[in-house]
Amino acid sequence: MDRSIFRTGRNWRVLLCRTRTGQFLILFAFALLIRAPAFGEWNFDIDEQFYALVGQRLLAGDILYLDIWDRKPPALYLTYSLLSLVSRSFLFYHLAATISAALGAYGIVRIARRLTGVGAAIMAALAYLAMLNRFGGATGQAPVWFNTLMIFAAWSIVTRLDRLRSGRIDPVLAAGVASAGFAIAFKQSAAIECGFFGIWIAAWLLRSGISPSKGLGQVLLLAALGALPVAATFAWYWHIGHFPELWHALVDSNFHRLYADPHERFMRLAALIGLLGMPLVFAGLGWAALDRTERYNGEVLFLVAWSFVALIAIASFPNIFPHYALPILAPLCILSAIFFERRDIGRLAFAAMVLVNLAYAGSFDLVSRYKAHRATPAFVNYVRSETPHDRLFVWGFPSYLYSLLDIRPPSPLAFPPHLFEGAESGVSAIDEVAEVRRIIAQRPETVVVQRPIVAEPKNLPNVDRVEAYLRTCNRVRYFTIYDHNGPQIQAVHSRCGGN
Repeated sequence: MDRSIFRTGRNWRVLLCRTRTGQFLILFAFALLIRAPAFGEWNFDIDEQFYALVGQRLLAGDILYLDIWDRKPPALYLTYSLLSLVSRSFLFYHLAATISAALGAYGIVRIARRLTGVGAAIMAALAYLAMLNRFGGATGQAPVWFNTLMIFAAWSIVTRLDRLRSGRIDPVLAAGVASAGFAIAFKQSAAIECGFFGIWIAAWLLRSGISPSKGLGQVLLLAALGALPVAATFAWYWHIGHFPELWHALVDSNFHRLYADPHERFMRLAALIGLLGMPLVFAGLGWAALDRTERYNGEVLFLVAWSFVALIAIASFPNIFPHYALPILAPLCILSAIFFERRDIGRLAFAAMVLVNLAYAGSFDLVSRYKAHRATPAFVNYVRSETPHDRLFVWGFPSYLYSLLDIRPPSPLAFPPHLFEGAESGVSAIDEVAEVRRIIAQRPETVVVQRPIVAEPKNLPNVDRVEAYLRTCNRVRYFTIYDHNGPQIQAVHSRCGGN
């Protein structure tokens, strides 16, 4: 037998792993494999479909926070606007998100390679991709985009520690800081980790022995770069005369919302930390496997501190949801790479981490994904046929129906929970009770209602008003569609209000 065949195969594997292009191709192929079952599902994630809706409404001329409302910064919605210029297909959105996830994973390889061999670094990146699926990042959730920016920022810091130690900054570090600042323009919570990055850089510069004035000047320059995206957003809304609406959406509304009580919040946090058990343990074992000198070098200390800050950020959130854990995955996976390098138990730990996370990921529930692809076309076509005059009211979660039917949402509060969740009452500075009263007065011909409405507490005045209006509808048909949690019942009430 010609053994050169096997040598050739081995050489290709080595070439693939050793070259940077090959590393990215491995990660992108794996990301495609594990994310593909959900490709094209517009209803997979309630947040993502709303991001896409808002992005398309901005292209139609709506102004964020005025014509369509949410409390997240604009970069996330502008990303979907840019994608929508190319295609409004969710397949395209999901491919773009997969590229972002693979780029983030590649950044993990580049950082982990400073601590481990290439094989362990790639395993860390593969584990990151698997955990994205498990924690709600299988499609286009916000951290799938801004995690990549934060990973680049972290790479720019760990690769520039020698320069910082000598009191110097360079364009790569400046780009990393700007990248971190851009992440805040995707979601405000990124500011906690960005603050840590800034403090770390400032501390290394100011203790480098350079003059205080030079150090302070460099810190202020980097701070200005990091603040630029948010500052530009504030300046633009000030220019068009709507700064108060921006401030209320990004700041005030987050303090006025009703959050989970302390006991429920503690239980959710404990459950989330339990789900993070494997990466937390493996990261700790990786750190413990280093000798004393390695444990306390600058790169490792940065990664350990980043992990703690990310964990503190999760604990500081008034509400706790699984996708809030997405930002902590990167530093934990990088530290876990040290443990994965062990040929015996490390490889088993890596395999367990990937398999367990994929087993509990909704995107890899192949039966549900098959049913989802088959169920939604009939649902959408029926709603379209029952709404000839484009008077649609979505009272549930599938807000993207407005886009699929090319119908303008009847209210700036186009994310349905803003109308039916009691926790959102009085939060948006738009009277949600008056909005529902106005929508009902326009006599929508079709109302899509999720059964049951998932909210506790509920906005009872709005719930009662909608239920009363539904009694005027002459037809109702039920559909089962699927999201990442499984089946959901949608009741399509049509020929309502005498239409």
